[in-house]
Amino acid sequence: MAKPYPIVPVAWVDGISQLNASLTAYQMAVEGILRRFATEGAPYNFESVIAGLDNLFTPVLEGYQDIHSQIDKAREMRLVGIASIADPEEEHAVR
Repeated sequence: MAKPYPIVPVAWVDGISQLNASLTAYQMAVEGILRRFATEGAPYNFESVIAGLDNLFTPVLEGYQDIHSQIDKAREMRLVGIASIADPEEEHAVR
């Protein structure tokens, strides 16, 4: 079955590139911290590290949630079109 995707103005998702870059940086930081913990042990209180990582991740998560919220509101007002992209397995199916 084809999966529906919302069609929205590009301005609504302008920030997604920066959010994706921030998410990549966050992932690299977490991997580095875990690697250091594995090789050198934990030089910090683990709960403090988790709280710090949460503080770094919260703005990224909120950015994605804001975009999602905008699209949901627009969908409720019927300002969003929906496109369907067929699954590759269905490409040769009769429609």
